Amino acid sequence: MTFVYSPAIIANLESSHSPERLAPYFDLAGGDKELGLKLYAWNSALSQALYTPLQGLEVTLRNGISARLKASYGPTWFELNPGPALHYPLPEMLLSARTELGKRGILPDHGRVVAELNWGFWTGILAKRYEPLWRSDLRMVFQSTGPLTRAQIFQPLDDLRRLRNRIAHHEPILNRNIAADYAAIVDLIRYVSPTTAQWVDSQSQVAAVLATKP
Repeated sequence: MTFVYSPAIIANLESSHSPERLAPYFDLAGGDKELGLKLYAWNSALSQALYTPLQGLEVTLRNGISARLKASYGPTWFELNPGPALHYPLPEMLLSARTELGKRGILPDHGRVVAELNWGFWTGILAKRYEPLWRSDLRMVFQSTGPLTRAQIFQPLDDLRRLRNRIAHHEPILNRNIAADYAAIVDLIRYVSPTTAQWVDSQSQVAAVLATKP
């Protein structure tokens, strides 16, 4: 179905979405409001296309890391502090997850705590200050393509965390290299599970949406 952008419709869309929200797209379009609205819609389509790969990355990452921690420290690893590697702010994040589950009357077991923890936790646990935990345990999560450094995992993962946050808050992502972002997502999944990376890639609509740029 073709959508016709009459002056009245453009004015209505600008009003319903707010001039402030649409301004970055109008700027990218050189003041052409019809093109700006098409760029806004394309930005939404890109965000939607990236959602499934990002979800695949988060789930694969958290399951890989949590399985390693469970193997090393037991099924209640989230109640422990395995040495000096786990210190601020992760204990607070773990406590918050357990507290939130308790408020909802949910038993804070391994699976439920893992699901409750957000992307920030699974990225944060790979930060430089947790290098000892990387050396003792977490490096073994990412061995599918040979030895990798902690920075090789953390840096692209932290960048993708910012991308995910922009998508979640309906912000523009058009200034990013989306093709490179997608390649980083698939690579990070592949480091943990090549099969999962292939499966996620087989379902991806990112390339198709990139090809529809207005």
